[in-house]
Parts: sequence; C-alpha cells; structure tokens
Amino acid sequence: MKIVSVAYQIDVADANTREINTTAPSISPALIFATTRPKDYYYSHDYHDEVVFMKFPSHLLVFGHRGASVQAPENTLSAFRLAADVGAHGVELDLQRTADGRLIVHHDRTLERTTGARGRVDAWKFADLRALDVGAWFDPRFTGERMPTPDEVVAAVGDRLLLNFELINDTPRLNGIEHLAVAFFRRLALWDTAMISSFNPRVLAAVRRLEPRITVGLIWAPFLPWYVRHGWWRYFIDVDALHPYYGIATPRFVRDAHRCGWRVHTWTVNDTEPAQTLAASGVDIIHTDDPALVLKALLTSKPLVST
Repeated sequence: MKIVSVAYQIDVADANTREINTTAPSISPALIFATTRPKDYYYSHDYHDEVVFMKFPSHLLVFGHRGASVQAPENTLSAFRLAADVGAHGVELDLQRTADGRLIVHHDRTLERTTGARGRVDAWKFADLRALDVGAWFDPRFTGERMPTPDEVVAAVGDRLLLNFELINDTPRLNGIEHLAVAFFRRLALWDTAMISSFNPRVLAAVRRLEPRITVGLIWAPFLPWYVRHGWWRYFIDVDALHPYYGIATPRFVRDAHRCGWRVHTWTVNDTEPAQTLAASGVDIIHTDDPALVLKALLTSKPLVST
C-alpha cells in the first residue's frame, strides 16, 4: 500500500479544527487511513459512474432547508411548495421512524416545539403523529398542517424540486430507518431526483450496502462530538457528497473535495454575504431557510446562479 496525499488529509483536518477547540486525538484518523489505502481509493469513482443516477445540474443550486422555513412551518407541504414557488432547486427534509415502523417527516426528536405534544417521535405511532397539528405553532394561518409522509412530498413537489432526505438516527445502533428509506426509493425509483444524507455514518454505510444506486451525503459540523465533528468518516464509507456546516467550506476545502470527486453541499446559510462567499468558493448546493433571499443574493453576485 502507498502513503497517499498525506498533506491533503492534514489540510482538511486543520481547516475543520480552526472552527473550534477540540479534545480529539492529535493524530488524524484520515492520516492513519491514508497510510493503508491505495491512491485509487481517493481518486477513482468508476463504480459511482456506473450506479449513481441523481442528475445534478452543473450550476450552483439552492435548497430550502426544511422547505422555505422562514415563511412557512418547517417540514410541511406548505414550506416545500413555497420553496418551489420562489425558485428553489430543491429541498432538504428530515425523515424519522415511527414506533410502528413507518416513515414520517419531522426534524426534532421530540414533539414539544412544533406540536405542543410530549414525547419522542420514535415512541409515537404513525396514526397518532398524523393527528397532530404542526402548523399552528408557526402562525395561525397554517393551522391544520400535518406531518407529511415522504410519498406526499414526492407527490406535491417531486416534479418541481430535487429532494434531499436526511435520515435521523442519533444512536450507534441501526433502527431500521435505512431499510424503510431504501424501500421507499425503490418503490418510486427516485434515483435521479433524490438523495439521502445523514449525520450518522452507520446509516449511510447501510444505505450504500443495501442500494448503491442511491446518492448519499455525509453531514457534519464543528459543534458535534469529536468522533463525528471532522467528517473523517468520509474516508471509511463510500459517499458521493460532503455536507459540512458552511463555516467549514473554505475555498481550499471545496477545491480539495472536488479533486477527490466529492460534491459539496453546505448548510444552513441565511445571510447574503456568506451565500455570496460560498458561491465564489465553488460549493455545489447551499441549504437555506430562506431560499428567496439567497437566490436574490446570488443573482447580484458572480458567479450567477441559474434559476
């Protein structure tokens, strides 16, 4: 085996650690991994070329984070439709597994903030969750909004938007959401219009193993526990896109990621200046709660974003 691109691996780790002090080990896992993998591991993506079919336009894309969640209650059909109406190219939405083994769209692990009910989402049955109102907390105009199913989202906006389904499982133990998501993708043949992302590397590895036609992206941020803070799991599992917190996506980070064959989808950007900076850095997707604002910001900067 060859020692490959060691300087690059250290550069990526250093770019991430600039965001926050950490008690992580001083030896980067990426550096260790780089000493045991052949060079082609990083730079050959022939396997992906054969099986991954999600069709990303070549220009910078703007995704509504949980829909247009500044103007409508997050993760609702209203928020997703509004994102499409203002010109977003896609939306990110969160999937959880219910107590009776169904998929439901909701971000928080507990129900208090958006419903007034109590308890964990994964402790409630599907029918009971569907009976909850997830719109009134945001504005009385949205009273009666329900937690959508992923099928309803595809039916409502799947012909207008690309879709990024984030799978939520905060534990090291797989809970079956990966099997439910794969079955959903297979049933609707979403290969070219949707992808799966997650903070949980075990979930992504399971999805990749179960169905290599699904495009997958690894999410991370500097405020996470050290063992997932730096995104080093990308060297151990086969992902197509990196989803770092936007402060990590420096021009050098983006350039090096592209050189390794990874797309860069960053989050969550709600101001004009960082949106323009990220556009100039060459990121591929900007996730934002306010797609109208970001689209306007990008249309007044270079490079321009196509709508």
